[in-house]
Amino acid sequence: MTPPDQSELESDSAVLSATIRGIRRLRGFSSSETAAGMNLVLRTYQDFEAGRGRLNVDYIYRFCHFVNADPDAIFASLSIGSPDFALRCSSNKLMSIVMMGMQQLNQQSGDKLATLDVRTIVNAVNALVRELIDKSAGGEEVDWLKAAEEQLRRARPKPGR
Repeated sequence: MTPPDQSELESDSAVLSATIRGIRRLRGFSSSETAAGMNLVLRTYQDFEAGRGRLNVDYIYRFCHFVNADPDAIFASLSIGSPDFALRCSSNKLMSIVMMGMQQLNQQSGDKLATLDVRTIVNAVNALVRELIDKSAGGEEVDWLKAAEEQLRRARPKPGR
């Protein structure tokens, strides 16, 4: 089932709700299965999925761990107002891969990051986007992905439960 039309989504809560519900359904889990998989009571999970309450980063990570989705794509979907984006990235982990690259950039460049001019950044991002649109990747990228994913996992704070 696809999320509501983008024009219907007027708040972060609505985007988060459509995103979580869409990914859960895409993976074929019921609300009660997902609640149990996240170690939550059903009502708490239902409130989370409905977008009630404050944004809970721990719940997003727990949800993604259980349904094998991309947490960074969920955060990005909030930024761009598109639950469809998170659903499209739920299996290929596009945004987590981007964040792994940003982690490497930060580690290797350090304070030099602040000296990058906007034009250079825009050109690099546009080139990357064009390449991703034009090509599909495979091969040695899998090794990079595994190593970078492990490094990002070690760097991330542990969830609350």
